Amino acid sequence: MKKSALALALAMSALAATASAAPVAEDTTETADTAAAEEAVFDNAKESKSVVYEDAKLFDDNRHSDQQFAVTARYFHPKLMAKVKSDDIQKYYTSSKVDLVDTLNIDDKSSAPELIFSYRNMKLDYIHFSTDGSANLSDEPIKVNDYEFNGNAKTDLDFDYLKFDVTNPLYHAPNFHVDWSYGITAMHWNAKVKGDATVRKSGQVAYNEHRSKASASLGSNLSAHASIAGLPLGSYGHIFDSELGLSYFPADNVDIQAGYRIIDLKVDHDDDYGQFKLDGPWAGVRVWF
Repeated sequence: MKKSALALALAMSALAATASAAPVAEDTTETADTAAAEEAVFDNAKESKSVVYEDAKLFDDNRHSDQQFAVTARYFHPKLMAKVKSDDIQKYYTSSKVDLVDTLNIDDKSSAPELIFSYRNMKLDYIHFSTDGSANLSDEPIKVNDYEFNGNAKTDLDFDYLKFDVTNPLYHAPNFHVDWSYGITAMHWNAKVKGDATVRKSGQVAYNEHRSKASASLGSNLSAHASIAGLPLGSYGHIFDSELGLSYFPADNVDIQAGYRIIDLKVDHDDDYGQFKLDGPWAGVRVWF
C-alpha cells in the first residue's frame, strides 16, 4: 500500500473515532501513535530494500553498480586453426583442402593481448593475434590455379578482432542473472608469405620470383560466468564467440579473472570454404572506476 493511501485510510479511521464522541486528547494520541507506526513500516521497508540491494551487489557487475567504467587487460593464449578448401588451390595435386598451419609450418600457439573497455552496459573488446612460420615447399608444392609454388616460404600472420556489444538484463536474482546482448564484430586477417619460389605453369617452369603477397580482410569474492555469441549464416558459414570464466575479487574495485575462449569463423561459397579458429585459456585483471 502506498504511503498516501495508508495515511488516508488511517485518517478516515481517526475521523470515525471522533464521530463517536471520543475525547480530543485520545484522538491526538491515536493519530500520533498511528504516525509512529506508519513511519516504522516505511523504515522497515527501506531497510529490507537495502538488504536486497546489498545481496545483489555480491554478484559480479551488480557489485559495482556505483562504478560505471571498467578496464580489463587479458592475456589470451589460443591455438590457431586455419583451413581452406577450393578447387583453385591444391596440395600435391590430389586435394583441394589445405591446412595452412601445417603446410606453411605456422606456429599454432601464440599470445594474443586483449583489452576490454566497459561503460555501463556497453563493452568494446579488442584482440590482436600474431604468429609466423617457415616452410620449405619444394617437397610439398601448392598449386593455385595453373601455378605451382615450390620453394622456401616465411609467413607472418596477423589477426585483429574488434567487437562492440550492448548488454541488457533478461532475468536477475540476488546471486544469479541472465543477460542478452546485441552488437557488431569486425575482423581483419593479414597473411604475408615471403621467400624464393619456383613458379610453374602447366607443368613448365615459367619464372622465379620473390613472392610477398597473400592477404584477406574479414569483416561473496568469487563468481563464474559463461557467454556465447554468434551468428549462424546457414549455407554461408557461421561466426561464434564463446567463453567460460571465473572472477575473484581481492578488493572492492578489482577482480582477477581466468577462463577459456573459442572464436570460430567459417565462410562457405559454393564448394569452397575458409575456416579460422582460435581457442585457448586466458587470464586477466579488471579494474573498476
